[in-house]
Amino acid sequence: MLREAIELHRQGRLEEAETAYRAALQGNPNDGEALRGLGAVRRMRGDLAESAALISRAHVLAPEQPKLLMMLGAVQFELGNPDASRDAYERVLALDPNTAGAHTALGHIAMMQGNPTLAEQYFRTAMRVSEDPQALAGLGTLALDRDDPETAIKYLTRASDLAPKDAGIAYALGRGFAKRGMIAFAEQAFRNALRLRPGQPNATSALGQLLVQEKRPGEAEPYFRSLRGKRGFDLGAELGMGDVARQQERFAEAVESYKRALAIKPDHALAFETLIACLGKLGRGSDIMQLLNQRLGEHPDQDRWRVSRARLLEAGGRIGEAIADWKWLHDKHPQNREAATELARAHEFNGDLDLAASLAESAARLAPQDAQLALIRVRALMRAGENERARELLSTISLSKVEENLSRNCMNLYGHLHDRSGQMVEACDYFREAQNALPLVLPSLDPLPEDFEAQLHKVGGENWTQAPILLVGAPGSGVERIAALLAEQAGVNVLRDRVQGVRNDCFDGAAVDLSVDSMPEADVAMHRETYQASLRARGLDLDKPLVDWIPRFDARFLLVARHVMPGARIIIVDTDPRAAMLNWLAFGWLPFAGMSDFDNCVDWLARATGHLRFAASQKVVPSIVVDADKVMADPAHAGADLARFLGLETLKAGPLSKSFESGLGGMPARFAKNHWQAYAEALAEPFAKLPG
Repeated sequence: MLREAIELHRQGRLEEAETAYRAALQGNPNDGEALRGLGAVRRMRGDLAESAALISRAHVLAPEQPKLLMMLGAVQFELGNPDASRDAYERVLALDPNTAGAHTALGHIAMMQGNPTLAEQYFRTAMRVSEDPQALAGLGTLALDRDDPETAIKYLTRASDLAPKDAGIAYALGRGFAKRGMIAFAEQAFRNALRLRPGQPNATSALGQLLVQEKRPGEAEPYFRSLRGKRGFDLGAELGMGDVARQQERFAEAVESYKRALAIKPDHALAFETLIACLGKLGRGSDIMQLLNQRLGEHPDQDRWRVSRARLLEAGGRIGEAIADWKWLHDKHPQNREAATELARAHEFNGDLDLAASLAESAARLAPQDAQLALIRVRALMRAGENERARELLSTISLSKVEENLSRNCMNLYGHLHDRSGQMVEACDYFREAQNALPLVLPSLDPLPEDFEAQLHKVGGENWTQAPILLVGAPGSGVERIAALLAEQAGVNVLRDRVQGVRNDCFDGAAVDLSVDSMPEADVAMHRETYQASLRARGLDLDKPLVDWIPRFDARFLLVARHVMPGARIIIVDTDPRAAMLNWLAFGWLPFAGMSDFDNCVDWLARATGHLRFAASQKVVPSIVVDADKVMADPAHAGADLARFLGLETLKAGPLSKSFESGLGGMPARFAKNHWQAYAEALAEPFAKLPG
């Protein structure tokens, strides 16, 4: 019976071999060979506890056999009993000190228990006995842990030569290649490990991570998916699936994977931060804030997450709350440059100018070369009229060593300092340099047909009760100030959030023919629905008067309005085009309207002024012309006509519109009304191109 059991075992017919071994033991319970064989089968079939018990019985019967202790040590190690395993291997060495496998096993136990020095001693002792591939693998793994991939590859390559069918060695060799940056070799080694032992979790995870690293998410996905449900690898599976989905821009799925990862390991910082990034891609700012609040409630000392929350609060305009976070960080780390700098910046942005200046002076002692702090201090000096000191401090910033936006801010401030010194030519040079290479996306504004007003007269129809009031004005006219003022009036809705990007409605020159003489009713209905769909998406009351600010205004939009929304009216914010041009140059305008091509911008402003003046002079579409400076100086009285035009009793300025009256750090947001005259010589040529 025993011989039959051994043969069945050799053939891999484990269930039959087990039956035969048990039958042999019924006849002879103390048959050491049957105990050893049955112990080996039970190990292969996953019953490690019974395997250890059977091998222990066999060892009692033959205490002089080190092989039984080697088996027992391996089973105890797999059971998660490193002390019992070590005891077995030490007893092996007591019987035969030259058993290389025992030295190697003890080395792996020491390595697992965080004692690399002892592990290396065991591995090198094993190597003195014989060139043991597992000892070589151990030395290679230790080298990997020391971040020495070259030495690791040397050991692991030799180990692989000696044991080419060992999946663990193949996996370790792949790790070495990956650390060395030899990606193709690493991939080959990991695939070899999986060929030798299909489904090996470590190699599966490593190959998946390598494929993600190489931006091959489609190939990585099945490897990570196969790890789900495997003990000890669920976290890696969810992180990997999240990375795959993120690379494929399936951000909603990535979010769910990272959430599952955090359910497994709630304090996993990378999973949390990547989850935040994916939520950001989905525009789910409120979810991000909720997560950050929850995390900081649970882990208040996590500075990195507090920084993230502070920046998110700043981006959402919640400056006061951001200040609280920066202050918490500054109080905790008074010598931390970032916290000190950001606290000063936040206070300046919040209008706490004296406090910001004081904080910046203190922080400058920690970071004397910090350009952000220097700019806060420069603006404080300029507010105080100490322009020479401001220029001296500004000159300490190396423009070539700071990021682009900071460099632009510096050049703009140089322009204003030269303006204050009466050096208008130099001021213009700096203003132009500050706007160089900024995005510029403006309509071409072709000349209007001579009979354009007559064309407007020809288009008629019953007034649409939901027709909007258009708000238009050139860069530098102050139209954004009027938009902010109107946004504060309870009686109207104001669209200020569509000043960037493409509109994709009938006030987008690319979406509609601006020269049509007639428009089918179906097209009219389609354009109205497209226009109102975005309003409904914002939750606006469609029966409430609507003011729509159109920065990229083309007078031909009036013809479109007559077709699509008869009854539309228009507000034109007007100023001297020379004043508008100078304000545009010195203070900028909207993100898409950088004055990066100065000559072309001047030509465009001349055409835009023509379109705006046509809108003001035509008699078909009801209109009103307003002066932003006058209205903002006294909204109730100077804005009375505008209020009546809108059907309001009066206009009242609130914090939003008041925030447009000065720039960052209390700097002016525009020049005085006739300041353009000081540039009559410096800008004589461009001024000459503009209408009087």
